[in-house]
Amino acid sequence: MAQISVIVPIYNTAIYLKECLDSLLAQTFHNFEAILVDDGSTDNSFEIANEYVQKDSRFKIFQQENQGLFSARNTGLKHAVGKWISFLDSDDCFSPYFLEKTLKLAEATLSKIAISAHYTFSENLKPTNPKHQKFHSYILNGKEALQNALYQKNMPDYSAWNKLYSAEIWQNTSFKPYKFAEDLATIPEIFLKCNRVAVTTEPLYFYRKRKDSLLSSSYNEDKALLLKIAEDLYKIVSKSEPKLIPAAQNTVLSAAFSILWKTPNTLPYQNTRKQAYSYIKQLRWKAILDTRTRFRNKVASFISIFGKRILIFCICIYNLCSRIKKL
Repeated sequence: MAQISVIVPIYNTAIYLKECLDSLLAQTFHNFEAILVDDGSTDNSFEIANEYVQKDSRFKIFQQENQGLFSARNTGLKHAVGKWISFLDSDDCFSPYFLEKTLKLAEATLSKIAISAHYTFSENLKPTNPKHQKFHSYILNGKEALQNALYQKNMPDYSAWNKLYSAEIWQNTSFKPYKFAEDLATIPEIFLKCNRVAVTTEPLYFYRKRKDSLLSSSYNEDKALLLKIAEDLYKIVSKSEPKLIPAAQNTVLSAAFSILWKTPNTLPYQNTRKQAYSYIKQLRWKAILDTRTRFRNKVASFISIFGKRILIFCICIYNLCSRIKKL
């Protein structure tokens, strides 16, 4: 039986898929299974994935109609048999040492989750390990890990990838049915199931930054649900972990700024934008006075004091500068 199950959700990533799956073949730790879930791809992603299934018995493939990333990951969880679980997005890559080093870290520290730093690279470049750097590791409890994630300043974050999980903490838990921000809706619950979370600053996960990725695209109605996801998380934290309320409020504030930043000022988003600004007014002074609030939220909160029009104007300028920078 495989010790680690690596779940790879796939949707129209044929151009990157071989590089992703080759990074699994290159792992120094060999006792794993790769669960490839094709989520209704319309390119030749399935054919590419199936080539790996044919040549390596550790690779398994499952097909389903397009339902979204959350569903593909849940399908992978249903079929996983390993004692440990990891998620690899099909446009990203593992370092050759990802499985070996995260497993050693988890076992050495008796942790339910082991997390690595990640290295971001552009879609046209090859990922490479940074050289001549000293790395260290440390241990957090689940509440501390969640607090760091919600403040969005220190490792870990609440993404599903770059982590190795004990399979037992996924029992009775699955990704929430959102087509955007499903990690934010799910991973905090996973953190709270853990007594120990081990973190290494070594970048063992290679994250590909794409211009056409879901995160970088304009908001639609699915992505506008980000504010509701942040609200629901705040309610859960308020009831179960009152000490984490300021961190959860920071997430709500970040979601509110994101809504104003990425949604158009049109009728379909009018109520969501109004609600977002209401949260900004409610939470801005807490963010300004909280030493753990990240700098971007502090600046935006301070600008909002001068009124909604000034804030929207500054956001428009920021958007324009971002677009120019991408040219």
